[in-house]
Amino acid sequence: MKKILISFVIIALIVASANAQQLPMYGQYIFNSSVINPAQAGARGDNQAGLLGRYQWVGIDGAPTTHTAFANLSLPHDLGLAFGIYQDQLGPLRELTLQTDVAYSARISHEWYLSGGLRTVLNHLYMDYNALADGIDTSDPLFHEDINSGLRFNVGAGLLAFTDRHFVGISLPRAINVANKNGHDVAHHFFFYGGSTIDINREFTVSPSAIFKKSTMAPAQIDINGIVSYDQMIDFGPMIRSNMAKGVVDAIGFVAGYHFLENWYFGYMYEHPVNRVRLASRQTHEISLRYQWFGSRNSHFRAPRFFLNDRRRR
Repeated sequence: MKKILISFVIIALIVASANAQQLPMYGQYIFNSSVINPAQAGARGDNQAGLLGRYQWVGIDGAPTTHTAFANLSLPHDLGLAFGIYQDQLGPLRELTLQTDVAYSARISHEWYLSGGLRTVLNHLYMDYNALADGIDTSDPLFHEDINSGLRFNVGAGLLAFTDRHFVGISLPRAINVANKNGHDVAHHFFFYGGSTIDINREFTVSPSAIFKKSTMAPAQIDINGIVSYDQMIDFGPMIRSNMAKGVVDAIGFVAGYHFLENWYFGYMYEHPVNRVRLASRQTHEISLRYQWFGSRNSHFRAPRFFLNDRRRR
């Protein structure tokens, strides 16, 4: 009975995903916010490149997985450039996405700076229903033809306002509602987020942050994090994700990070579902590794310290 329930849940998720493809979900967005907002390109004031893997609902066959390679570069004249390659898989559904961001930052007051970014997106979605032959009714017309979206184009935009202690951002990473040749819609998305860095003493800081996520074809969510940093070397703090449409908590967990060998940063997130998914799986893991280095940028603005997370700038 449990296997039948799990198969039903996965099939329902796959069909929903094919009809309303969503952006991949990350727990460590605060460490690499260019994933959700093109205005973050170059906002760190240095350069970084990295890898990220998310393994959701471990133990369920066909559960969502995401693999990402990204780079975020600070250029002269207060420009920023970011690249990302994302591969998402949910059962037999696979999506490959390539995105490029360009941003410009300017001072708007004594403490505040504003960055505006534009994004171009190319992605391809494919689903092989033959992989579901053991778990579906093959006589259903819905499963007669594989989904192959072809190459799809989209655009996005975002704004980021920040000081060296506070930040607030808003973005539409995929601003256009499009339908592929199979008639499956791709919804646009909206993100609104912000946070602060508060000094406790010379060694400890606390960085609360929250992100609101909304899609035209999915319920609104809000993620809340509270990261405690020691000596800008070790990060740790709780996270909570809630479904605003139902007024319930979907998941709880923690985020951790370690800055080592001067230029390297390792990140980890554990997430425990508290909704019905817990009947089948009790864990989601997210692992990231990034490399930071200083470029030749001659910028007059100060990036948010939490984004920097670099003890060499103390």
